[in-house]
Amino acid sequence: MKKPPRILSALVIAVLASAGLTACGSTGAPTKNEQTTIRYQSYPVTLDPFLLADAMGEFEGLTLERVGDITGGPQALQALASNQTDIGGSAFYGAIAQLVATGAPIKAVIPFYGSNEQTNSKLVVLESSGIHSARDLIGKTIAVNTLGANSEAVLDTWFAQQGLTPAEQDQITLVPLPPLNTPEALSKGQVDAAVLSFLAYQHTATRYPIRELVNDVEVIGGPYAGGAITLRTSFIEQNPNTSRQLVAGVAKAIEFIETHDKQEVFDLYFPYLEKHGFTDYIEPIRANYPGTLGLAPKATISDEDIQRWVDWLGQRGDIDARALDVSRVYTNDLNPNA
Repeated sequence: MKKPPRILSALVIAVLASAGLTACGSTGAPTKNEQTTIRYQSYPVTLDPFLLADAMGEFEGLTLERVGDITGGPQALQALASNQTDIGGSAFYGAIAQLVATGAPIKAVIPFYGSNEQTNSKLVVLESSGIHSARDLIGKTIAVNTLGANSEAVLDTWFAQQGLTPAEQDQITLVPLPPLNTPEALSKGQVDAAVLSFLAYQHTATRYPIRELVNDVEVIGGPYAGGAITLRTSFIEQNPNTSRQLVAGVAKAIEFIETHDKQEVFDLYFPYLEKHGFTDYIEPIRANYPGTLGLAPKATISDEDIQRWVDWLGQRGDIDARALDVSRVYTNDLNPNA
C-alpha cells in the first residue's frame, strides 16, 4: 500500500536521541528511593483503565501528571522513548516490536486493548459506495488514524487473505487522519473508505449512512489483544516497586471493567473524571462505551500476541523477524495475573 514515509522512522530517531499540563492522582507516602510522580498521556473521551486504577485507589503514594492526550500508538511510544512520559499509553504490539528490534529499551507490560464481538475496528465505506470487496479498493484511499499501527497491519493481512498481490496492494493508499476528521472526509469523498474504532464507528453511524466491509476480528480471529502499556527498561530497573504498582493497578482496573456492568463502572469512574477536570469525557463514554475493553479479566501478554505481528513485519521487510526473540518485546514479571 502507498503511504507517506513511515512514522516509526522518526520514532527510532527519537529513541536514539533521548536518554505537565494538569496533575491528578492519589498521594501518600512515597516509595523510598523510587520515582513517584508519573507523567502520562490521557485518552480523550474513552474509558481508560489507567485512570480507573487511580479512581480505585491503586496508585496510593503516586502522583499522576498529565502531559497531554494520545493521538495514536506510535506517538505514545515516541513520548515514552524520548522521556516525555513515564508510562506509554496503549500501543500496537507490532509497533512495539519494531522499536525493540531497533534496540529501543522498552517493554510491553500489560495488555490495554483488544477486539471481540462486542468491540472491534471496522473498515467502512458509505452506503452508496460501489466498493464491496478488497479488490474494489485497488486505486482507492483508506483513512487510518496513524501509520505503522494496528489498522495497517489488519488491512495488510486482509488484502493478502483476499488474494491481492503486493503490486495490487501498492495501489491502495493509506491516508492518516485524526479520528475527529475522518467521518467528514469520508462523507465528502475525500477518502473512499475508513478504518474506525468501535467508538468512532458509533459516532460516524449516527451522522452518515455507512456500510461495513470487514472487521478486525474476522481478519485476525478473536478475541485478540492488540496492544499494551509499555515502560522503559531503565524505569523498571530503577523503580521496581513503582513499576509493579502501576501494572498491578491497571490489571485490577481491567478485571473490574470486564467483570462488572456498565453502570457499576460508571459509578466509580465518573465522579473521578469530574473531580480531575475530565467532565467533558463523561457523556461520550456513557453513550458509546461497549461494556468491555476486549480483554480477558486476568489479562496477560503471550508470545502469540507478539509473534503474529513480528511475522507481519518480517514479511514487509521492516525487520529481520528471525533475529527478534519475542521475549525481548514484553514481560509479565510485573503482572500479578501471571
